[in-house]
Amino acid sequence: MEHDIRNKIIIILSYLLIWALAMIVFWFFTSGSDAMGYSLMYLWIILPVTTFVESVLIGKNDFFGKGKWGFTLFFGLMYMLAEYGTFKMANNIASNKLNAPDFGMIVAGVIISAIGILLGSLWKKKH
Repeated sequence: MEHDIRNKIIIILSYLLIWALAMIVFWFFTSGSDAMGYSLMYLWIILPVTTFVESVLIGKNDFFGKGKWGFTLFFGLMYMLAEYGTFKMANNIASNKLNAPDFGMIVAGVIISAIGILLGSLWKKKH
């Protein structure tokens, strides 16, 4: 039981660490000319792959029981916040106005996570 709780915490904290690293890299280590590379690397590769892998692990280990499906919303929100906390926020600052988040990013994150949890759950049933 204690081992299970520790693994759940590790799963969530590892995702949050990678997500925070993406924010730090954007704000402290990129310039305007790096925008395309950053977007491809973090928003289109690292965060979706991390979401998928973490979701597979949640499904495979049946973490949180039926509540594991609620994590699809968590991952979707975090994916949207990654885009909002980088490019949208930079635009907000540069234009001195407040842009709304792209809620479609939530759907993308939810879909990536749901596929991962489904595959992880199927993997668990196979073994």
